[in-house]
Amino acid sequence: MDVTEEASYESGDTDVATVSDSGTITAVGVGETEITVSYEGETATVSITVEEPEPEVQGISASPSEATMEEGDTQDIEVTADYS
Repeated sequence: MDVTEEASYESGDTDVATVSDSGTITAVGVGETEITVSYEGETATVSITVEEPEPEVQGISASPSEATMEEGDTQDIEVTADYS
């Protein structure tokens, strides 16, 4: 039987993760913690690891930005990415 709504929840470290009364976990900061779930005298734990977010690409540039070539020429393009 699903008792998610009736259970109670507690985070061991609210600087890492919080948990709502309905069991929704929110990652707050990098680290590790446990969520303790209680129902009718029984407990269970959920181990949580919050990692650094992957940086997001904010833009790219290509070099050279233009080239004049003759038939048979080759030109390498270098692409760089700007991250947040």
